[in-house]
Amino acid sequence: MLNSADLIIQKFGGVKQLAKAIGKDPATIYRWTYPKHKGGTGGHIPSSALQKIRNVAESLNIGLGDETTPAATDELLHPHQFVNWFRNTAPYIHTHRGKTMVINFSGDAVEDHLFPALIEDFALLSSLGIRLILVHGMRPQLEKKLFESKLSSEVFQHLRVTDKKTLSLAKEAAGSVRISIEAKLSSSLVNTPMADSDIRVTSGNFIIAKPRGIIEGIDYQFTGEVRRVDYNSISKNLDAGHIVLVSPLGFSPTGDVFNLRSEEVATAIATAIKADKLILMTEGAELLTEKKALIRQLTTTQAQELLDKKCEQQSDTHLHLQEAIRASKLGVERIHLINRKINGALQLELFTRQGSGTLISMQPFEDASPATIDDIQGIIELIRPLEARGLLAYRSAESIEMDINKFHVIKQDGLVTTCAALYEYPQEKTAELACVAVHPNYRTGERGDYLLAMIEDNARSKGLNKLFVLTTQSSHWFAEKGFQLATIDDLPKEKQRYYNQTRRSNVLIKKLT
Repeated sequence: MLNSADLIIQKFGGVKQLAKAIGKDPATIYRWTYPKHKGGTGGHIPSSALQKIRNVAESLNIGLGDETTPAATDELLHPHQFVNWFRNTAPYIHTHRGKTMVINFSGDAVEDHLFPALIEDFALLSSLGIRLILVHGMRPQLEKKLFESKLSSEVFQHLRVTDKKTLSLAKEAAGSVRISIEAKLSSSLVNTPMADSDIRVTSGNFIIAKPRGIIEGIDYQFTGEVRRVDYNSISKNLDAGHIVLVSPLGFSPTGDVFNLRSEEVATAIATAIKADKLILMTEGAELLTEKKALIRQLTTTQAQELLDKKCEQQSDTHLHLQEAIRASKLGVERIHLINRKINGALQLELFTRQGSGTLISMQPFEDASPATIDDIQGIIELIRPLEARGLLAYRSAESIEMDINKFHVIKQDGLVTTCAALYEYPQEKTAELACVAVHPNYRTGERGDYLLAMIEDNARSKGLNKLFVLTTQSSHWFAEKGFQLATIDDLPKEKQRYYNQTRRSNVLIKKLT
């Protein structure tokens, strides 16, 4: 195993993460990166700590072996694969062009070896006509300066107590990080994705702040909170084609400077400017189901329930989820939580249907709507696999076209992910819920629940008081939604005549109140 301090810190995702993993103080980790004449270890990890790191890395499934850089190759996707991929991105390019996105990333991201690739991703988004506001953090850079100055500062609930000396170092850290980012965005070297990028970056005093004051007996001094955002100035720079870069510092009318949380700054800007998206790039710890699958979409309510249930208040996951909920409640329509340690995660989230992170929005499925003729092929592609497995009765394309006005669908980026149909029997004040189907890649977001509720409301509005369903394998799901087992004799007379004795479907009925 290599004993390079910088490499091991990168492997663990930063100084803070490594210190926490092996039970050391962050100051000790920083000392490993310093030259010997400054009291450090010359960039080498002491042998006394190596075994501990090995054991922890093994338990966390972090590889520490000596790595060599693979030789560059000219291998490309097969031309047809490339063309297919490029065509599939076109709808997203059209959708995102001209949209405003606020992207927040930590100071750890700036220090990471993947940051140049992230910069290239920002440049690509800008080149596609996306209006970008970048909000950076600076916590590790500030902690490093505190260590060098032999100063300490306390952090409570993700908020640092900022005295005058800490504020002075915060200004230095913010300036250093900002200049570093501007320099990287200014690169236009040939044979790199930044070639001919010609990006203009604007920074400024866009954030008006106020002191946070005393909370639970703790005087936060020069730690502040956002009072307002100069969104007019930001908008003018975006209109000029500039990327706007914002540091986590705010200014008061009296000339004071305040240290702010970058996530709070990003939310305030996204809210003030009515951004189309707020993207919070996290330090890992994606939101997962109990089966360790990525949660791809949550409503604000679901996110709050998850926050109350699972997340430790001191964790970064808690902070980002809390901020996403706050942004959603303040009117930001779409908030994305993306693991910045996944190379290309930003592009995967924005330009592929599957995405790479978690989307949080106030309303779950904006595209739930009555089906149209244009949805027929999507419905067919959705239900055919279920028909083949015997979950749904077969419907021809012609019958779907004839009944298209009875269908409702949920679509994501043009893909029909959920469908259901309502067949009315007005004389009995009853309706049949039929052809309920959810795409297998979208069954964790409660789309079926949402569409069922929508159809129930539709039935009630028409004066219907009962809803029935025929199912062979989904009785438990419908029972959980309030349906009760019934018999064929409980069906409308017309439906009884056409009941398929071969399928022997269970009959379930729900009273609509």
